[in-house]
Order: sequence, then C-alpha cells, then structure tokens
Amino acid sequence: MLITNATLIVSVFCETVASQMTNYFLAEDFRVYVSTEGGVVNWAAPGYTERILPTVNKYMNRDGGYIACYSRNQKGSIYSVGSGIYVMGQIRLQGRYIGRIFHPKGYEDKDISAAIEFKTLCNQTFPAARNGGWAGGDTGGWFGIE
Repeated sequence: MLITNATLIVSVFCETVASQMTNYFLAEDFRVYVSTEGGVVNWAAPGYTERILPTVNKYMNRDGGYIACYSRNQKGSIYSVGSGIYVMGQIRLQGRYIGRIFHPKGYEDKDISAAIEFKTLCNQTFPAARNGGWAGGDTGGWFGIE
C-alpha cells in the first residue's frame, strides 16, 4: 500500500477530529460547588457548598453539548453569575463546542440568548425561571475546555 502525503494529512485530520468528539455527557444530578463569593466549580473545594445543577440530556449522540438556562429569578436558581443573573440548569442538545462555548446545530456563530426557541425550551424545562429564562452556551468549562 502506497501512503502519500495527502493520505497522511487526511489520516491525521480524521484522528484529530475524532479526538475532539469527546463524549461530553453529564449526570442529570450534576454536582457543582458554589462559594459565598459567587465562584462555581465542579469539584469539592474547601469553603464551597455542594448543589445539584439540574441537567437534562435531551440529545444522546456524541455531537452534542450543553446550553445553560439563565433567569433573573433567584428563587429556584442554583448559582449566580453576577449582575442579578442566575443559572437554573442546563440542557444537552446537538451541536458543537467552539472554544468553550457550545453552539447548537444551526446556530454556529449566532447569539442563542435572543432565540425564541431556546427561551421557550429553558422556560418549559425550568419553570422556576418564571417565563423569563434564556439560554447561553458558556458550558465548556465543565470539561476543561478553554
């Protein structure tokens, strides 16, 4: 078998793409740890309080990731990201991470926070948002994506 430079490049590219398709699945009772100063991590740390971040795995294939659902309603929230904005939970959908930001399929390079379909999905999934919820894709930090 003759291996050309083109074959080698395609082979390396395919291996790189395959390695980037990690099974980013989180438990539906995903534990986060919140500090009194507002920090949040996904490992037990001194001075941090354990909380369950509701996680809905709607999409189960490898080409997926998580949107975070936000609200200005503190009641029923899991933690604050500052400026009166709170995280209610997260939902796994089809799409991909670009850097640490998840982009649902069809929404690459688009602001999902203004998309009605994601607002509706967040509000139906997390009623504590009181119909004031919206989505964002900054969830790659759970997986160490920078």
